[in-house]
Formats: sequence, structure tokens, C-alpha cells
Amino acid sequence: MTPINTKAVTNRRSVHFGTLDDLLGDLDEVTKADAAGRVRPLGNWSPGQNLQHLAKFLACSLDGFGGDPPLGLKLFGRVLRLVMGKKIFAKPVPPGLKLPSGVPFLPADEVSVADGAADLRREIERVQSGAAFIPASPFFGKLSREQWIKLHLRHAELHMSFVGIDNAPA
Repeated sequence: MTPINTKAVTNRRSVHFGTLDDLLGDLDEVTKADAAGRVRPLGNWSPGQNLQHLAKFLACSLDGFGGDPPLGLKLFGRVLRLVMGKKIFAKPVPPGLKLPSGVPFLPADEVSVADGAADLRREIERVQSGAAFIPASPFFGKLSREQWIKLHLRHAELHMSFVGIDNAPA
């Protein structure tokens, strides 16, 4: 299968999450649409893979990423944060970033929407129950709890925009 240039996808869903509850609401919509056979991928990952990726990234932010990223990636993240400042937590993450192989938050090759949604719900519940984030992102450096949550909401906006939901039949 030829990879899709995700920067060029024009039919993505428009989503914005102000809170983790907003994300959970969209997750409910996706799981209901999936049960009705109305969910489809708009990028290179299946809807379930997008959900599992979000869950794994959130878990890493709570439990640790298991090692340092390559120095070049680490420096890029610090410079990006320095240049963008607070905007990095307010603006959507742009599509098209290819993750290096071996990062611990890549999804499995096949993930159902139900499994990905369960994983993501579990990690969100951990955060809502007060679980502590690691003190510093290996990419962006030291982050407050509020910054971690905003980072995850912006990241979720990107990936949930690639989970297509077809309209219900009239």
C-alpha cells in the first residue's frame, strides 16, 4: 500500500478539545460510529491505531519513555519550544511528521477501534484520577501538569482528525 501524504489530506475532521472530557466525548462518538460501520481511516493508520497511539503516548508521559531520544530530535524539540513558546500548547500539531521506528508509542499493526478506545479511556482515567506526569518531556523539557494535558489535547486533535466518520444514512 502506498503511504498517504498526510499533509495533503483535505477531508480531515475538524476537532478541538478544551478538556479531557471533550476528548472522551469524541471518543464515544467514534466508538458508536464504529459499531454502526461508519468509521474509516483518513491517513496511514487505522482508526484503532490512532487511538492506541494516543493511549501509548499518554502512558509514556505518565510512566516514562524508556530512554533518551536522539540528540538531534531532543535539540529540535527544545528549539521549537523556545521559538513557539506557549503557542506550542495552543496550536494544532501539524500533520506529516514521520516517527522514527522503535519509539515506544507506535501502535500495533492491527488494532480495533474497541481496543484502541479502551486503551485511551484507561489512560485518560489515570490522568483524571490524579496520576502524575513525568517531570520533563524528552522532547520539550520540563512541563507543568497543565502543559502536559494541553500537549496531549493538541496531539489528540491531530490524530482524531484522521478518524473519519461517515454520516448516518437518512
